[in-house]
Amino acid sequence: MELIINSIPLLFKGLQNTIIMSLVATLLATVLGILFAFIQIFSHFFIKAVVEVLLYLIRGVPLLVLLFMMYYSLLYSGLQVDPLIGGSVVIGVYFAAFMSEVFRGGILSIAKGQWEAGYALGLRTHQVVGSILIYQALRIIGAPFINTVIMIIKGTSLVAIIGVTELTFVGRQIVERTLEPFLIFSLVALIYIVMCYSLSLLAQHLERKIGYVN
Repeated sequence: MELIINSIPLLFKGLQNTIIMSLVATLLATVLGILFAFIQIFSHFFIKAVVEVLLYLIRGVPLLVLLFMMYYSLLYSGLQVDPLIGGSVVIGVYFAAFMSEVFRGGILSIAKGQWEAGYALGLRTHQVVGSILIYQALRIIGAPFINTVIMIIKGTSLVAIIGVTELTFVGRQIVERTLEPFLIFSLVALIYIVMCYSLSLLAQHLERKIGYVN
């Protein structure tokens, strides 16, 4: 019990960086995901093809490999970038490739008649999307969006490998000092479970609040 009491404050210090990385990566993944989705749907064929190839490449490489590429590339190039910032950016870009499919699927799932109705009213494409489709798409993308955010939170644990003092890294430091891996990593797992389960409850609440598109 004493070990638990002494470890919790240290784990929560690491949790602060986990939360910061999750927020930054989620914001970046959302913005880039929306941008990539719109490019895939509305852009010129050449630009669309370039973006789709880029997304396939990102999705085809493990996140850990991308983190190593970022870390060692910056190290050997002499650039000084905080691993916390670099890790957040890499995670954000990586999951943007998945977010783009969430947004693209939500937009394309809207019935064709909704587009035609907007055009019949004299609206341009961006007006149709902003005034009509976006609100219907939000009902569809809510659950997969939250699920991707949960994946981002769990993905932040990988930056421990490049020395970022987030939750998992702090847990490993405590284990090396106390030689109690089962207890400490159980606490780490519990904290992740609480965060992810809270988001799952939020997703269920939003689904009940706004409902589904029939």
